[in-house]
Amino acid sequence: MTDISKDSLIWFGRTLDIDGVRYFDYSAAGFEFAFTGTKAVCRLCSDPEAWQDDTKCWLGVYVSELDVNAAKKPLDFWQDFGNEPDKHILLDKKTAEYTLFESSSPKTVHIRVIKLSEAAFAYAGFCGLKLEGKLLEKCINSDKTEKTAPKPKIQFIGDSITCGYGIDGVFEKDVFTTAQERADKAFAFLTAKKLGAEFQMVSWSGIGIISCYIAPEEDYVRTEILMPMLYPYTDKSLSLRLKREPEIWNAASFCPDIVVINLGTNDASYTRQKTERVDTFISCYRQFLECVHRNSPEASIVACLGVMGQDLCGAVEKAAALFRQDFPKADVSVLKFDVQDEKDGIGSDWHPSAKTHQKMAQKLVEHIRQHKLV
Repeated sequence: MTDISKDSLIWFGRTLDIDGVRYFDYSAAGFEFAFTGTKAVCRLCSDPEAWQDDTKCWLGVYVSELDVNAAKKPLDFWQDFGNEPDKHILLDKKTAEYTLFESSSPKTVHIRVIKLSEAAFAYAGFCGLKLEGKLLEKCINSDKTEKTAPKPKIQFIGDSITCGYGIDGVFEKDVFTTAQERADKAFAFLTAKKLGAEFQMVSWSGIGIISCYIAPEEDYVRTEILMPMLYPYTDKSLSLRLKREPEIWNAASFCPDIVVINLGTNDASYTRQKTERVDTFISCYRQFLECVHRNSPEASIVACLGVMGQDLCGAVEKAAALFRQDFPKADVSVLKFDVQDEKDGIGSDWHPSAKTHQKMAQKLVEHIRQHKLV
């Protein structure tokens, strides 16, 4: 079998290189490639010993065949992208080999490997790829003279909703597991799919701007991990887990046309319509908008909220208005999602169902097109 290096593949999402391993930890991060042959085997690592069986890492493998013409062109991530993975992979060993594709006769295929579970749980690391066949390098490193229409780029910043938490679970019936977590069914991923966009997600369940989620019977602020302290780094949590100094994210490596922020749901569990707390949220949200804008000054920002509760929608509007006063040339708009309808189903821990995520994606796409952001 032929060894393929990590740099011979196309990567998406934030990735972190440490000691020869490329970690792809955030929701929907991963890699793609095309080859002609009979077998593709990937060596992957994780930290299953640190997690219970219900919080280990899950990956999805999407495979589609390429015809003769497609095999000569740059890969299109979304071309013939299915609604379900061809294979689910559970990383239940520290390091192991996993078969991504196998056929009795040679085929030309396009393979995408996507992290379905999120960065808050077990990680995923790429250690190597072996092929029985030949990598189609032209699909990755296309002739520079060949002109293709530029694809929009979208960065999504959010919490469990963006991660696809509990989509495959049922409220009051199932206890959450990472097997139910489907980044590929979440509104963010679906929005990118509808627009044929390149994407990047920075999302973490329970996270907020000023507080993580707290239960109704509790009343204190939780600040152990907040988006303003996570976003500026490539993967701060993983770096600390691996006992490394966090690497500052190189914003120039992914320059989005649009940044979609969906935060505030967890903050609302703390603010509870108390004026002083809401004012703090407004101030910190406005500061976070500035941080995002300075990282991606050419990007339009869409601030979203509402599917799991609309208590802080007005506060997001105020934060956006304050930001516009200081940055009048910046493009920031606010989108209020409809509160999820029980008729559409409810996922684990009262999270949006697949149908609700589809509705969210449709509303966000309409907003983006209406405001001519792409």
